[in-house]
Amino acid sequence: MQKLSWKEKYAGILVLLIGIIYLLMQLASLLSDTSDHYTVNQGALMIDKNALFSDIKAWVVIIMGLAAGPMLLKNKTGGWVLALPVLLFFAVLLLVLGMQQVISLNGKIDGSLAIPLVALALLVTAIVFLFSKDTRRKYRVSKYTVLLTLFLFVAVGGLYFFLQ
Repeated sequence: MQKLSWKEKYAGILVLLIGIIYLLMQLASLLSDTSDHYTVNQGALMIDKNALFSDIKAWVVIIMGLAAGPMLLKNKTGGWVLALPVLLFFAVLLLVLGMQQVISLNGKIDGSLAIPLVALALLVTAIVFLFSKDTRRKYRVSKYTVLLTLFLFVAVGGLYFFLQ
């Protein structure tokens, strides 16, 4: 097993952090007093369909992030395949949210975009690191692996943006 460079460690830890933070946010949402999407009414379980879809989408990304981080740190190709869609997904999400913010401010850019821009820079850096020649060779990434990864990214993106 080849030793990981700091670039691969950075990408693996970032994906794992994304999974953990997203998991904590999902658990906080489920355990909060204001969550009334799942209720028991006269012995019958009542589930809000939109909330169920939202939770399914969130858990898919959480599981991918929590699986990809350790796999990437253990130098497994599956980690590369799972990590890249998570990083791409959150980068696209930040771009969309940033563009919405700019549009809502009539094209003016203010300090409210600082944190999303820093987060986007961190994500793009990890994506570039994963696509470096040495990293692709180390994780044995072929054209078919990249196609599988892009298919997974499109599937996760489609799940998020089209399943309402």
